[in-house]
Amino acid sequence: MKKKYLFSNKELPVLTSIIEAFPSKEIGSLESVAFVCVQHLLFTTLNLMDALLQLGACPDNIHVMGKPYSTCLQVANQLTEKGCHYYPNLPQKKVGDFSGCFVKDIKSMWHEVYNHLKKQKIKLVVILDDGGSCLANVPNYISKNYSLVGIEQTTSGLANIRMRQLSFPVIEVASSAAKQLVESPMIAEAVVNKLSKVLPMGQSKLSCGVIGLGAIGNVIIQKLLSLNHEVITFDKDPEKGQIFFKTLCTADIKTLFSKAEYVFGCTGEDITQNLRIEDINSNKTFISCSSQDKEFLTLLKIFEEHKCKYDNVLDHLECSFNDYSVKIYRGGFPINLDNSGESVAAHDIQLTRGLLLGGVLQGILYATHYSKQENKRYMLHPAIQSFVVGNWMNYGSTSLIPLHILEGFQDLAWVKRHSQGIEQENDLINQSFHYENSSIKAPLLMSNYG
Repeated sequence: MKKKYLFSNKELPVLTSIIEAFPSKEIGSLESVAFVCVQHLLFTTLNLMDALLQLGACPDNIHVMGKPYSTCLQVANQLTEKGCHYYPNLPQKKVGDFSGCFVKDIKSMWHEVYNHLKKQKIKLVVILDDGGSCLANVPNYISKNYSLVGIEQTTSGLANIRMRQLSFPVIEVASSAAKQLVESPMIAEAVVNKLSKVLPMGQSKLSCGVIGLGAIGNVIIQKLLSLNHEVITFDKDPEKGQIFFKTLCTADIKTLFSKAEYVFGCTGEDITQNLRIEDINSNKTFISCSSQDKEFLTLLKIFEEHKCKYDNVLDHLECSFNDYSVKIYRGGFPINLDNSGESVAAHDIQLTRGLLLGGVLQGILYATHYSKQENKRYMLHPAIQSFVVGNWMNYGSTSLIPLHILEGFQDLAWVKRHSQGIEQENDLINQSFHYENSSIKAPLLMSNYG
């Protein structure tokens, strides 16, 4: 009989389906597995921890750290109350200094984790990461003494140059077709839903600039146009801006900075490296729609040099340049992560939680059957992706996803083509993760895989 959820008062059916499908008898008890997790601490993060506990993990072997710009303290308190180890972030004293402070937090956490591991009979350490910092900073004294497997959910984390030096395998949830093609529109929608906090919604014809025309940037453009605002766009690939005939597409980011009063950063990179303060010619507000404080890092450091006053690095920052007001919303951190405990609605973000749980289980199965530690990047198994998307389709906002994308997840060869990483053959996954419920909107056909 399955355990009841320990934390959450809202069940996520996708996670339940994974728990019920997973071949637990094939891997033995999870009591000897430690989990080191760096995650945005949202309410659905509790569901993910619940799922690990239901599968047999010990709360005392679960170590969790959040990020200060997204952590919901209620979530952190519940983790602690139930016996998990929660590691708070130390205060960040200066704006633009998130990365350095966070790495210090990670290293401190690993020291505490090691002290705990020495007291336990741990056979495997599973590292569930968001951003690559936890994986990239595993101490040698841990990697040499324990079997490790990593799960990374962000492309920026996979791009971390130090990830190339790892001595253990990583499951690439970030590069999976399901995360790239199904999750991205939902994140974009969540960002758009926060726009009312930063735009004077009663006005029209505001001059808005959108930098980075990926999934999030494109949805923001559509929303701004629907509100009758003027939009100028920039992307490293000039052709991306041509699909919006009502926007002004520029190949020069300096032109966008000159014309736009509201600047939306959607790149995950520092877009203000080429912004010259002496060229500021109007009031401007900068809004990040990506991760950490990367989008306006150069500008944040300029604010710091000009002794911008603030009580907290998450404050709305404002400085005067050339007699014009320049604002950075929420200290340059993303608009959709506001410590509220929710970014994307639970019925939608359970897709992401399901992919992460699937990645964790794939990693455990790998470690159970292959004792050799090697630096390889494995694709999130197509059968797991198909299973998760298929279950999610019964509950999620499928209207946000093109039909041909959803139908593609019926074909595991298609899923493989749209994912990255080394394909890992695993008969247990093939046998376990197949969907037979006729109520699904697009039945999955997995039996012919492999």
